[in-house]
Amino acid sequence: MNKYRPLRKCISNNDKELIIYGTDNFSQFPRRDASVSSNCDRALPVACRDDLVVLRGKLDIEYHKWLRSHGLGSDYVVEYKTRSREMTLSELIVNNPEPIKKIIQKTGRKPVYVPWFSGHMETEAAETLGADLFGASESLTLKYNDKASFRTICRQLDIPVVGGNLFEMYPENSQNCLEMKEIINSYLSGYKTVIIRGTLGEAGMSLYKTEGNDISKLYRQIADSGEKVVIIEPFLNVTSSPTDQWAIGRDGKITTLGMREQICERGMVHVGTLKGEKTSPDILNYITETSMKIVNNMAEFGYRGVAGIDYIVSDDSIFPVENNARFNGSTYVSMVVDNIEKLTYPIPYWKFIKIKTAPCTFPELTERINPVLYDGNKLNSVFPFNCDALPETGVFDVILLAQNLDQILYLEKSLKEMGVKRD
Repeated sequence: MNKYRPLRKCISNNDKELIIYGTDNFSQFPRRDASVSSNCDRALPVACRDDLVVLRGKLDIEYHKWLRSHGLGSDYVVEYKTRSREMTLSELIVNNPEPIKKIIQKTGRKPVYVPWFSGHMETEAAETLGADLFGASESLTLKYNDKASFRTICRQLDIPVVGGNLFEMYPENSQNCLEMKEIINSYLSGYKTVIIRGTLGEAGMSLYKTEGNDISKLYRQIADSGEKVVIIEPFLNVTSSPTDQWAIGRDGKITTLGMREQICERGMVHVGTLKGEKTSPDILNYITETSMKIVNNMAEFGYRGVAGIDYIVSDDSIFPVENNARFNGSTYVSMVVDNIEKLTYPIPYWKFIKIKTAPCTFPELTERINPVLYDGNKLNSVFPFNCDALPETGVFDVILLAQNLDQILYLEKSLKEMGVKRD
């Protein structure tokens, strides 16, 4: 295992390679509703000057100018200028690879395709571009990313997991809902609340909890969502939710990317991430040792790419609950922070949150939050991120960069006073 090093170095440490970021997450969600957005532009501040960023839609020129003025972002951007939700970014690339191939030819460098999630179209897109893939086969990605499969793998590795049941949905069978009620009620005899979660959702999708008085309604919601299998388990008293991120390079080398604390609403829906809080040595050692078992297993079976293993620290014990075998939202945040630290100074604390303001352009946003806006110098500041929906909905993300936790709280309070608050 390599000690912490920037993820960019794990992807490629070769100046003769061209990194191509395709950060579309549509490939993870064959069923997409309004809650699933593509988020391709989050790669803009992640990319180094000679990398290539591929966008589904249009480039926000003002945001790109702002990044470049601070020495961040890339000179190479390809825009597919589509608003359609029918095709993933990788499908767009396969259908029309020429804009990217022109840049590959211009640079003369060997391309490496870096997607958010590795499905079969990501493999096909890499092949179409003549690129290496920083990722895995679809079967391996699903093996580890699927929550039910991951529980089985943990048990095979003698890693304790939260007790629970896999439940298959058969809405056409009137007895199926009664069977779910029986399982839930059996847990409610010893716990106040039960959690039901789908096997592939993220950020609160396919995630439900009940105290037993709304099971029929929840059953119908789950059936309507199209979920085939769910996990039913007791809702434990959780004191913290660490996420432990790792990278397995194309050469199979394993690198730790560090541990962060997830910020969860209602005890289960991830809404942000905090880096800087110290984890107790006992918890840190247990999680690191457990994660090593998991990522070694992944590397042995041929998985390549990023893995974010989420844990809960509860009154009962410490349990891994899911393995995000893909890039994670906070993966990009840590890469942005790595880029800023390379240009300036160490950043002891950062916090990543989804946030909202009145819809506006990016220049209007910079005026609105100017007193706390990142300027390339001051440490305690706000870095806007993932801003493509800003003009329509006012929703975007921020990275709060700070020297301590008090400054994080001060920045959040300042944003709220400026009309920018948690989404």
